[in-house]
Amino acid sequence: MKIAFDVDNVLADTMSRWCTKATEYLSSPITKEDIKSHKIVGSVPLPPRIIFGLLDQVWYEWEDLPPIESDLAEKIGILRDNDFVICIATSRPLRSIQYVKQWLDRVKICYDEFYSLGPYRLKAETTIDALVDDAPDQIRKFVRAGRIGFLYKQPWNRKARIRKAIVIDSLNDVLRYYKLTKR
Repeated sequence: MKIAFDVDNVLADTMSRWCTKATEYLSSPITKEDIKSHKIVGSVPLPPRIIFGLLDQVWYEWEDLPPIESDLAEKIGILRDNDFVICIATSRPLRSIQYVKQWLDRVKICYDEFYSLGPYRLKAETTIDALVDDAPDQIRKFVRAGRIGFLYKQPWNRKARIRKAIVIDSLNDVLRYYKLTKR
């Protein structure tokens, strides 16, 4: 079985770093709770060009980017040890893919396949069997295609209601779903 993980806000805590940068830029506090969409646009008083420029800065400083939760490598390793094919599926623009791969290496996340889809291709267009993502639109299309979609809970997707999606608080919930235990 192929299981894919989104990077931003599922593996890497990019939104916390972005909020810090937006707070500095605006000289006004911005928190994850202020973000109403995983795309950010419309959630804060900034034009898209600045929003995405700040997100690029987060990735240019990839060495300081924390994982979203502890023991990510171990949790993903448990899936891999149980014959799951681990895929990384990101919508990040090509200009930041080298930083994403360096970050994955730094936090020791082993993967078998890497899908660099850019902002216009859907993860539902892949041959992946299960997807862990914080983007409701990606999960919605994925489960409509008859596959398993895990919606990683974040402030911007709390109100999302997606029939057949599995809402998770952490990757531990994925392990429980597949009846796998920590090493």
